[in-house]
Amino acid sequence: MHDVSMERQQLLHYEEILRNAGQFVTVQRRALLKYLLRHRVHPTTAQIAAAIGRSGSASLATVYNNLALFAELQIIRSLRSPKGEVHWDIRTDRHHHLVCSACFQVSDLSEDQVAISVHEPALASRIVRTEAWLVWTCFGCQPPQPSSH
Repeated sequence: MHDVSMERQQLLHYEEILRNAGQFVTVQRRALLKYLLRHRVHPTTAQIAAAIGRSGSASLATVYNNLALFAELQIIRSLRSPKGEVHWDIRTDRHHHLVCSACFQVSDLSEDQVAISVHEPALASRIVRTEAWLVWTCFGCQPPQPSSH
């Protein structure tokens, strides 16, 4: 369920980040932030532009420029999927991603849900952080299993 008070609190926080960076909180920026808060599905730039553009809130150039600004201010992160597409993630804490090989839906996995081991000590000592993309077939795309009788 969509929590309106939580969204409002997060929106105010992001607006404060923009103001502290000397940026105006425009109608277009607010529309982009609301979209990202309401659609935590790691949308691509094209998906965001199509949704925001339909409302007449922002041009394609405005969407691109503001996503770049939000990333620079660490409000969002850009992610490159195993398929090579750039996705946007409003969740900026450390976590991993699960992508369906059939429908390409992206989901979050917390760090404690995935264990990554590097067995080469020289390499392991140089790793700053880990971020994994796990490719699977989601439950919606998985063919039904034959029942055993």
